[in-house]
Amino acid sequence: MAEYATATVTAMIRSRRGTRSTDASRYPPVSSKEGPGGARGLLTVTDSFVGIVSAETAVGRPRATACRRVEAPISANTRRTYASALRRLDAWLGGRELEDASLAAYLAGLYDAGRAASSASITVAAARFRAKLAEQPNPAGERTARVLASYRHTGGERGRGQAQPFGAEDLAAVLATCHRPRRRGRGVESDHVAAERGRLDAVIAGLLFMAGMRRSEVSALCWSDLVETAGDGMLVAVRRSTTNPEGETGDVRFVKGGVAHALRTLRAATNPEPGDRVVPLSPQMVGLRFSAAARAAGVEHEVTAHSGRVGLVSELTSRGASTAAVMLAGNWKTSRMVAHYSTGATVKRGAVARYL
Repeated sequence: MAEYATATVTAMIRSRRGTRSTDASRYPPVSSKEGPGGARGLLTVTDSFVGIVSAETAVGRPRATACRRVEAPISANTRRTYASALRRLDAWLGGRELEDASLAAYLAGLYDAGRAASSASITVAAARFRAKLAEQPNPAGERTARVLASYRHTGGERGRGQAQPFGAEDLAAVLATCHRPRRRGRGVESDHVAAERGRLDAVIAGLLFMAGMRRSEVSALCWSDLVETAGDGMLVAVRRSTTNPEGETGDVRFVKGGVAHALRTLRAATNPEPGDRVVPLSPQMVGLRFSAAARAAGVEHEVTAHSGRVGLVSELTSRGASTAAVMLAGNWKTSRMVAHYSTGATVKRGAVARYL
């Protein structure tokens, strides 16, 4: 490996600040300066499986036992995200070995291409995961760490940024308007179609906000995962999630009021089997339906499926909930993301707001 990414690639990033490429989809080309490298083994991550492929197969000498299935302890969405990042990284490597210097150089190229800092973070996480499964050394060393830190510092404003919060008032607006007929093409929905769509939209919005669920968790939820409680509440068991792909730990959320009523209304209208999915839509469609319902309800800011989790943290924090209580409500493993999501609410309740 030549000296392309030696010394300090961080300085490269800093010197390139303000010279971003206008083509954000362009990734750094293979540099002839870096020379060839011999891959000892490549780990292939596809949308359907994770497998180890021998170096012989990688260079065109097939072997019957070259690929074996490995059940990776990650969610399907994470697997797809890693697969996409690794395909781009491997195409850039062109058969060369992935090491700390080459990974740092690749991140520098991502910066030049105008990619968001999250793209760099995902690439590093995917490379680490692949190396762990292949029982190879972690390719992300000190150089990669320095480049990634500088990337986050100088390119942190790139990309979509944090999702805007979807709060309690926004949920109330959706619940009040979701059953109204909407315009579709040149016509308008019938009352029957609007009511059927509205029942599902109400459940989607309620689960994303009050249960703090991700869109993939909403899509996978079954009716057997719901348990009635005393009063008007309902327990929601999240069997598998991004942070708990194997379902090894208990993850139970709680909903009440209009959200619990929306679930009961949907169940009464559809008469499902216990194993049926509550929201029989793909995660992507869950997000699209949620955004459309928010727009129809008059929510002025743009929301995504993750806006519900952000809004839950903001609402609970602004009402005085402790960090531990908020973490339990949305099954956050650490307080870091809770603090990140609740920054605005915390400031509003801070010393200046209270004493000045």
